Amino acid sequence: MYRRAYILTFDRDDVRDYRTLHESIVNLPSVITWWHYIKSSYILIANTNNATVLKQEIKDVMPGKRFLLVEVNIKNRNGWLPQEAWDWLKTQSEKLR
Repeated sequence: MYRRAYILTFDRDDVRDYRTLHESIVNLPSVITWWHYIKSSYILIANTNNATVLKQEIKDVMPGKRFLLVEVNIKNRNGWLPQEAWDWLKTQSEKLR
């Protein structure tokens, strides 16, 4: 099974029911686990090596909404986040293939 990290970002200002959208994103069929310490951005660990598969799943739960989905190298990371975010990134980066 593949494990790839993708960053998903979108403008959530016009989302009326964000809780439902959040639940839809984190429960996508390809998503193994997720990270969400910054509003409107997720790191999704998915069991696909093809961003197109994940993109279609996202489009199904966010019809008509613009978003950016990019595969990312979470082994090469830096920034300003709480320790639990860094711990999650480290753990997940060790599991990627």
